[in-house]
Amino acid sequence: MFPYLAYGHITPFFELAKNLSDKGFSIDLCSTPINLSLIKKKITQKYSCSIHLVEFHLPNLPELPPHYHTTNGLPIHLQSTLYNAITMSKPQFNEILKDQKPNVLVHDVMQP
Repeated sequence: MFPYLAYGHITPFFELAKNLSDKGFSIDLCSTPINLSLIKKKITQKYSCSIHLVEFHLPNLPELPPHYHTTNGLPIHLQSTLYNAITMSKPQFNEILKDQKPNVLVHDVMQP
């Protein structure tokens, strides 16, 4: 699963991951470390074996430090920079797909 880098998108994806997990699916939830730190706190023992967090790293840009690799607290003037950083990360995301070999990719409509 690859939600857009906003809590308002990640939270519903996480809820879907829990529902799918209850039906026997194993889920990889991919996002930036800053976003995954929020989700990590919400994974209970029940889901700890079936929901796996996969770190997606954006490029190191001086104007976009790691604490801005999310829309949470992101200044308006950096929104296009975040979007561009996601676009620049296509090769890294392709590597994640190659490594994880998912049967299905559920991604957010907001992803570039």
